[in-house]
Amino acid sequence: MSDYFFSSRPAFPWSVYPLGLPALAGLAALLVLFTVWTYLGHPQATRRRVLTVLGLRLAALAVALLTAVRPSLGVNENPKQPAVLLVGVDLTESMTVKDEVGGQARIDAVRKALAKCQPVLDDLLAEQNVNVVLYKFGPTDFNEATSRYDPAAPADGKQSDYGTYLNRTFERWLSEPRVRGHIVIGDGADNGGPYKPEDEARRWGRRGVPVHTVLVGQQQNETNAKDIAVTSVECTPSPAFIKNDVLVTARVSAHGFVGAAVTARVSYNDGTRDHVETKDFTLEREKDNKLDLTIKAPDARGEIKVKVEVGVLKGDAIVPLPGELSPLNNWSETYLTVNKEGVRVLIVDQLRPEETALRDALRGQKGFDVYEVFRQTDLTPTETEKALLNLESQAYDVVIIGNVSAEHIRRAAPEFLPKLTELVAKKGIGVMFLGGEYAFQGNFGALLPVRGEAVVDWLDPAGNPRVFFPAVPTSRGLEKMFRVTGKPGEAPKPGESEAAWDRMNNPRTGMLLNGYNRLAVPKGGIFTVFAWAPRLIDLGPDRYAVEPNDPKQCAAGTPFDAAVHAPLLVGSERGARGAGRWLAFGAFDTYLWRSLGLPKTREGLAMHERFWRQCVLWLAYQDEEETQVYARPQFRQLKVTNEQTVRVGMKLPNGEDDPNAQLTVRILPLPPGAQEPKPEDERKAAAQTVLSDKDGRKVLFRPTTPGEYFVSVTAPAMKDGKPETEADPDSPGKTRPKVHRGTAKFIAIPDVSDEMLRVSADPDFMTRLAVPTGGKALRLEDLPGFLKELKAEAPPDLGKKPRYYPDWHRNRSKGFLPLWLVVFTALLGAEWGLRRLWGMM
Repeated sequence: MSDYFFSSRPAFPWSVYPLGLPALAGLAALLVLFTVWTYLGHPQATRRRVLTVLGLRLAALAVALLTAVRPSLGVNENPKQPAVLLVGVDLTESMTVKDEVGGQARIDAVRKALAKCQPVLDDLLAEQNVNVVLYKFGPTDFNEATSRYDPAAPADGKQSDYGTYLNRTFERWLSEPRVRGHIVIGDGADNGGPYKPEDEARRWGRRGVPVHTVLVGQQQNETNAKDIAVTSVECTPSPAFIKNDVLVTARVSAHGFVGAAVTARVSYNDGTRDHVETKDFTLEREKDNKLDLTIKAPDARGEIKVKVEVGVLKGDAIVPLPGELSPLNNWSETYLTVNKEGVRVLIVDQLRPEETALRDALRGQKGFDVYEVFRQTDLTPTETEKALLNLESQAYDVVIIGNVSAEHIRRAAPEFLPKLTELVAKKGIGVMFLGGEYAFQGNFGALLPVRGEAVVDWLDPAGNPRVFFPAVPTSRGLEKMFRVTGKPGEAPKPGESEAAWDRMNNPRTGMLLNGYNRLAVPKGGIFTVFAWAPRLIDLGPDRYAVEPNDPKQCAAGTPFDAAVHAPLLVGSERGARGAGRWLAFGAFDTYLWRSLGLPKTREGLAMHERFWRQCVLWLAYQDEEETQVYARPQFRQLKVTNEQTVRVGMKLPNGEDDPNAQLTVRILPLPPGAQEPKPEDERKAAAQTVLSDKDGRKVLFRPTTPGEYFVSVTAPAMKDGKPETEADPDSPGKTRPKVHRGTAKFIAIPDVSDEMLRVSADPDFMTRLAVPTGGKALRLEDLPGFLKELKAEAPPDLGKKPRYYPDWHRNRSKGFLPLWLVVFTALLGAEWGLRRLWGMM
């Protein structure tokens, strides 16, 4: 408090300057003289009675005069508004070093010091309304909302990140105008993060908040530990194609070995031999050295383990550098999924614009190996054509049959269609049929589950089309074949594919189809309609109409309605186990799409090429890795105790997840060298809890020990709503429930701590944080005295406000004015009562 002063606020007319107060004083004098004169001449008056009555009358007069003048003692007060004092405590492993007074651990000394300071902190809250907020900090994942300090919490953080702590708390308290200070308690053994601590501390200083540092621990003279650690391994791309290049990226820490020359070796085992690639590097920084090595993926699909070692090459071995703290973290492993290399595609068609555009679209894509057989007539095929039609020797992934009939193909190669039917069922070859005047004709058997009929179009006498048809993709088609961005299986940008195909299907600006083959889809079959077209309505002699013809009714993503739409692109997303996918596409002039946007843009060319490539990848099961029951770990490599998210599910025949599937998920450590756990071990493992969110179903799991982990997802096989059974190999003559199963693997690596590599306290670092902000660099024993000084300091001047004693304002008198009236009334009543009692009326 400060600034005492006297205040009076006379009522009107006594407030009129300069005559008001002198007039009030004169009036008061006259009243006193008149009162004395009145009582002195009364016959019943005695000296005692006169003095008593006169005293009461004059006291009442004084109350009245004070009411008119309204005097007060004024005090200017600094309002006690809420403020905040922030305290951050380092709770990392280096705080467990026992180098404080009496050989106690650093964190124990901090706990005792804070307990000793608690009365002062309580006084700050009670007397100055200063709320003390205590945080714990350490790793880079500091969260202001959940990182409150708890004296019982262990000091087990694996990294001291002062910069992130100062940054996150600055953002949290940016809007708070009354921060008394920021106290940071720790040993100063900062080991990095995304934010530079000195810069973040200066941000506090610029807003007028000093950062005070409190150093814990001793500055040690011995050299800090030296170590090389491979902290992570990542493969790009993943999945990768067979025999294609794979970039393996290792992140390496080099504590005490900056500038050291090392050799990195990457290897994997594909079941036949180890493949090795080595490369020399110089470790240029203490943390996050990026080492890139390129390897060739193996020649067989599946999951392979990739290992990266870093050290010194001696003979055939990679050994640690001299003086390393531990050799156990000089290597790390992860898994890489390998798919079949590219796609081998056979096109059997006539030589026509549609086939030429299709061939160009596929050949422009790396990894596509395209072969063509043209059947213009029934002439005997050449030797080259015969070789290409020999399915036994060619190992195609996809066969596309265009504007040719089944009879045309049989005349060229009688065994082609039967063999293709077998390979589709057993080897998973994909088959696609295209439209045309000869397309879908003849007996294709099980290869073509739908029936192709006549061409739907309307031509003038010169053969030119009079009506045009949009190809309207459904939502499933937009996700698979008609997407214009991203990868199949990824969520596309909202509305981007829809907008592109709406431009293509716009009658004024787009490139619509001249016609299409009518497809008859049998009832009861399991098919997916990926695109539809409007129907051609016969209105009489040489008169037709296309319905629907409203662009809004033909917007991309509009669901297929069998009552009003014609199926255009139809397929089966999943047949029997191991069977290939198939598509029937009634269109025969998608080459028109290529003209959209020309010559200003290549939008139409890009959409046409992407459509055909996505169709082929989908047919070859290379659009995304999926099985009927699947498990997809978010991380193929993660640190021990970190949380792993495993997406699980069971696919329906249409490719969508079955929301009602009864999934049982088990995750268990994989024995060294084993590809799968023993069946009895898997059965004994506890089932994980399956959770649901907007993206489907998942399991959350934290590995407790380093090593490989095996994920098994099972679901009962159902037929006609009833569980299926199969022969039990362990009990002849008995059956057991049949289940679908999906598996996956991931690796948990040791959580290598940077903390214990540098345990010496760093007073210079703490000084660099405090001094530029106007703060103090203290030691732990100075903390109690510093807090007492902080308490004794006057709070910041937030604008003084006067307080009056007494306060004559009726809204702020707090009972004073009613009491004042009672006093006045009591004095007059007592004076009147005594005069009546004594006969002085």
